[in-house]
Amino acid sequence: MDEMDKSLEAYEKLYESMPSIGLLNRKKRIIAFLKVTKTTQKLIDNQEISEDNALYLLSVLSRKCASFQKSSVMAALNLQELDRKLLRDIGFKFANDLRCNMQMLPIDDIVIK
Repeated sequence: MDEMDKSLEAYEKLYESMPSIGLLNRKKRIIAFLKVTKTTQKLIDNQEISEDNALYLLSVLSRKCASFQKSSVMAALNLQELDRKLLRDIGFKFANDLRCNMQMLPIDDIVIK
């Protein structure tokens, strides 16, 4: 399987893992972000995709799936308050990058709560 096929397959897995975010529901949006980034981290850990590819796929998902875009923004806005035990490394990195894109200060390091 070539790199393009792996990326497409990984994107489909991420898209399919996206749960409902409800209507203006902060908790469901955070949970959705955590679920998708958990799936992403599993793909990285299983060496199905690289970290760079994962960040790219999350970016594409954010553009193509309004629900994931909303959940990503909610995670970025609340990144400092999220429990680090629940947040995967790739989720932290993506949300922190998103904070910078929204002209917010990045979170330097996570303090385990």
